[in-house]
Amino acid sequence: MLNFIYWNPSPDFVTIGAFSIKWYGVFWGMSLMSCFFIGRYVFKKLNWDDEKITLLIQYMFVGGLIGARLAHIVFYQLDFYMAHPEDLIAVWKGGLASHGGFVVAAIGLWLFCYYHREFNFFRLLDVGAVSVISLAALIRLGNLMNSELYGKETSVPWAFVFEQVDNIPRHAVVLYESIAYFILQIVILLLFNRYKLSKPGMYLAFFFITVFGIRFVLEFFKVPDGEMIGCISKTQLLNLPFIITGIAIAYLSANGKLKYGNE
Repeated sequence: MLNFIYWNPSPDFVTIGAFSIKWYGVFWGMSLMSCFFIGRYVFKKLNWDDEKITLLIQYMFVGGLIGARLAHIVFYQLDFYMAHPEDLIAVWKGGLASHGGFVVAAIGLWLFCYYHREFNFFRLLDVGAVSVISLAALIRLGNLMNSELYGKETSVPWAFVFEQVDNIPRHAVVLYESIAYFILQIVILLLFNRYKLSKPGMYLAFFFITVFGIRFVLEFFKVPDGEMIGCISKTQLLNLPFIITGIAIAYLSANGKLKYGNE
């Protein structure tokens, strides 16, 4: 008899009367702290003013949160939120799409550079790519605590039975994703320690290709969100432009076609 992992945690980290702190919120907080410490480490390695890290994270966090929420609403559950407008800002229940989060976080980064002209936008995109992968890893652990974004049925011995969903052993896709992202965070930091910013666009290309490539592959093991488009899910389709962009940036970077410009 296979000993599957039976999973039924409370989504509440702590409850005091009618007030509760969610695990999802705890992992969000941890993810911001990880961005702060990794970002400060990168800034110090580059001899930059690390006092601006907190402000930079604020710009990117606000942009990323708005973009991720809007993308989830528009691409995945528009009908639901049209019928339940009171849940539009209920991000503590989950419901963030990383594709929109990245795009609007980049807009937040651009605004930061606009008001702080000593920083170069393209250079900070590379620095951001080095600093934020752990954020995605930790948020996926928040998804795991919410028993959401679960995978397809499987008989592998490490399968999870999400008791809040059903009694079927399934792939714990968000756990796979989290582990993969932690590994990528280590790899990209090792690359940065060796090469610093010697190849413009290298880290941004690495981020696009690996992070969204992993998401594309793991979607085959996950219960699709919404309708399929041919043999792929809507989420996989959204990953493709990022992967293609990453390949294009990698080609240009490898051939010396990209420059940071003057700061």
